[in-house]
Amino acid sequence: MNRIKKIAVVLAFFHILACAQETPDLSSDKAMQITNQTTKYKNEGYGVTQIREKQTLIRKKSGKYIGVGIGVFEIKKKYDQEIQQGLPAMLSLKTGSQTFFNKNIGIRGFFGLDLASGFANYKLEPDHSNSFFAMISLGIDVIAEFPLNQSYKHFLGAFAGLGGGALIYADNQNFKLIKNSIYVAGLIIEAGVTLDIFVKHRIELGIKVLPTSKSLLNNGDFQTSLMPYVMYNYKF
Repeated sequence: MNRIKKIAVVLAFFHILACAQETPDLSSDKAMQITNQTTKYKNEGYGVTQIREKQTLIRKKSGKYIGVGIGVFEIKKKYDQEIQQGLPAMLSLKTGSQTFFNKNIGIRGFFGLDLASGFANYKLEPDHSNSFFAMISLGIDVIAEFPLNQSYKHFLGAFAGLGGGALIYADNQNFKLIKNSIYVAGLIIEAGVTLDIFVKHRIELGIKVLPTSKSLLNNGDFQTSLMPYVMYNYKF
């Protein structure tokens, strides 16, 4: 009888040992799942370090800025029953603040001042009318841009915006200052491409629709064309 008990105890021991070997290591499997999930988040950019780097980049891209640029536009005006054309050079100044929601999408508000005179024009001919053009504008742009490399220091993108502007045009012919000057307030539309270098330096090539554009102003005596321009912006 004692021998039978011993055999039963030995068999029970081996049975328990076999069951233990067949039972999966749940703690090991769970640890593996956590490791895999962490790796997945890191690969998708959700690691703590990556999140901090993105937040730092967004803060660097946001802030106040100032810009200066040059452009050109065509003026058509009637004088002595004839249409005169000019291509004055435009000096553009802009300032404002921009805010990025992530590394790719942002908005910027702007206040602009555009100045032109017949003394500086692309026709290389003197403007005997001594014309003067000035415009102030206020508006907002939407910016979408994408990094050129993994360092996230240089971005290429595009922008588009709307605003309002008020301008004055005067010369010593039909549009003499104050009494017969052109005073116009209206819509401004602008769009273009932008290159962001080291976050702080932005170069943009754009085109602007002025309130006196032929498509906006129904005036046969005075009209302007679209204004292409190039501008450099510095972010503080």
